[in-house]
Amino acid sequence: MPAKGSKIISLSLPGDILSGIDSAVQEIGYTSRSEMVRDAVRSFLRERSELAKLRGHINGVLMLVYDHDCAAQVSDVRHRHMSVFKSFMHADFDGGDDCCEVLMFCGDADDVRESYDRLSALVGVKEARIFLA
Repeated sequence: MPAKGSKIISLSLPGDILSGIDSAVQEIGYTSRSEMVRDAVRSFLRERSELAKLRGHINGVLMLVYDHDCAAQVSDVRHRHMSVFKSFMHADFDGGDDCCEVLMFCGDADDVRESYDRLSALVGVKEARIFLA
C-alpha cells in the first residue's frame, strides 16, 4: 500500500541493478525497495536542482562510463559541443565492454548543462558525473 499522496509506478530494471537495490535495502536498513528508490530519486533531483541554479561561466570535469556500443553517439555529442569541451581522455576498461571518458569543460552554464543532459540521456551511458572546478 503506497504512502498517502504517493502514486504507484512500474519500471523495468536489469537484474544487476535490482540486485544492487536489494543489497542496499538490506545493508542500509530501508524498509522497502520503494523507500530506497525514493531516496535515490530525491538525491538525483537535488543534484539537478543545484545544476539548474548555475549561471555564467563555469569550469570543471564531466566523467562518463558507457557501453562501447554507444561510443559513436558520445563522440557525436562531444563534437557538437566542442565550444564547451576543451580536452578529453578516453579509455576502454579491461575485461568488459565499458568505456570511460573524462571531459574537461569551460563555458556558459547553460551550454554545459545542455551537453551534460544530452550525454546523460544517451542509451548505453551508465554513469555521468559532473564536478565543478
